[in-house]
Amino acid sequence: MKELDYRKWHRAIGIIVALFIILQAGSGFLLSLGGVSIPHTHAHEEVYRTGPDQEEGNSLWHDALEFIHHGGGIIGTTYRLLLGIGIVVMAVSGGMIYFKVSVRSKKR
Repeated sequence: MKELDYRKWHRAIGIIVALFIILQAGSGFLLSLGGVSIPHTHAHEEVYRTGPDQEEGNSLWHDALEFIHHGGGIIGTTYRLLLGIGIVVMAVSGGMIYFKVSVRSKKR
């Protein structure tokens, strides 16, 4: 495959994968920020929070982030597997582009 073809596929896949990486990493980041004051949980665990600072909006927001990051059942698992495959494809195609550029540069 030519370098131009690698670049075309790398760019097209990268744009799609980047959106989902932002979604996955962003939800994880926001969950981690919430973890500063609330213990870490996964989708299969439940933590009941009570107290004067507990607001229903926070609970719904946290539940939505957990669903995006950890949940979704078989669809969520498939999504995370496809995202992982997409990241591997990006790394391999990026490595191939780097290798082709490196070989071309050494010939000069």
